[in-house]
Amino acid sequence: MSGQQASTPRACAPLRHDLSVAITPLNSARNPERTEAIREVVDAFRNLRASVARFVLMLEDIRGNARSLESTTAQSLGDLLSSLEDHARALDFGRLDDLTFAIKTARSAEQQRDLVFQASPGSGTAGLQQVARSLERLDATFVGLCVEHVLERHYRERAGSGVSA
Repeated sequence: MSGQQASTPRACAPLRHDLSVAITPLNSARNPERTEAIREVVDAFRNLRASVARFVLMLEDIRGNARSLESTTAQSLGDLLSSLEDHARALDFGRLDDLTFAIKTARSAEQQRDLVFQASPGSGTAGLQQVARSLERLDATFVGLCVEHVLERHYRERAGSGVSA
């Protein structure tokens, strides 16, 4: 299919109640910049979701009730964010205000990601690249907060056991 031009919908699949849906393949040869921008958004969202899932698993492990990776990654981003906030509050997370702000910001990530499905001016290549950068910065924020929490926890444990830093 890579050499075909997709100027019109190629296939229609009938659905219940006489509805139909047109399937148009993404033609990367026609607009490679947009195709790359879509990949960047999808990758950034996937990385953000994975970082939040790992953060949740780490906090669950600290609390002694870690679930399996499969059950955690099966959750929606919204559910993961709720779990993250609940665990952080229960553990008296050091930078809870920053984490709460990041969680609030991340709640709109799925809507941002869905811009890849729109053909409106706001979802042009520049808009998609902006969304990807925003998701990447948000991912870096979660990773940074998680790493800082781990380092602080290790420092406190070492200080509590009398080992010099």
